[in-house]
Amino acid sequence: MPRYKLWVEYEGTNYHGWQIQPDQPTIQGELEKAFQQISREEVRVHGQGRTDQGVHAFEQIAHVDLKEEVDIPRFQYGINGVLPADIAVWRMEVSADDFHARFDATARQYAYFYTRRYHPLYRRTTEKVLQDVDINLLNQCAEWVAGRHDFESFTKTSDEQPSAVCDVALSEWKEVEEFLVYRIRANRFVRHLVRRLVGTMMRVATGRREVGEFKQMLEQPDPGEGGYTASPKGLILEKVNYD
Repeated sequence: MPRYKLWVEYEGTNYHGWQIQPDQPTIQGELEKAFQQISREEVRVHGQGRTDQGVHAFEQIAHVDLKEEVDIPRFQYGINGVLPADIAVWRMEVSADDFHARFDATARQYAYFYTRRYHPLYRRTTEKVLQDVDINLLNQCAEWVAGRHDFESFTKTSDEQPSAVCDVALSEWKEVEEFLVYRIRANRFVRHLVRRLVGTMMRVATGRREVGEFKQMLEQPDPGEGGYTASPKGLILEKVNYD
């Protein structure tokens, strides 16, 4: 059975995350329905990881096995023709038989977007921050996030994800016109990590939390701390890396 690697973009506003759920619209569910409609066979689309309800992706990587080889441009055109308008497979190619979208990934990069004014055109993919923001404090917090940390203060561990240790290769804030953008790249992410980092950093930068508290959360992991969770709508999965 040929295996195909997929590059998927979606606006997650109307979906209960990536992972298929009974009686709920999900990205994986919509993709599998589309593939089954075009290929006329039962398929399973495997993603590199989950995104939460309301989170978006520019580059979610997935793979799918089909019974026969297909004409990729024609097949991809058909898939996008039946998918909802807020989901698209923007690239598709034959992969190695043993390629796995999840287990072969070496790093993921997320971006979180704030807008500094009311922005109707971006209302579904950005969060507003209208207060005064101390950019220096944001940058200071971002610098501390880089490196290897136990992020238990910013997540909720489970049997499925018992460890909150992640290696962060990139952590930075940038001002782009009226936007504030946080980017983070790591070998792995645990549940709600980016949203809790962003939300807590923004609390510090708007004077609602002390910067020393943020540093303590990194240096002295406490599962009871939790941090402040930013809205999902500003979060976008930007890129997945493979060796």
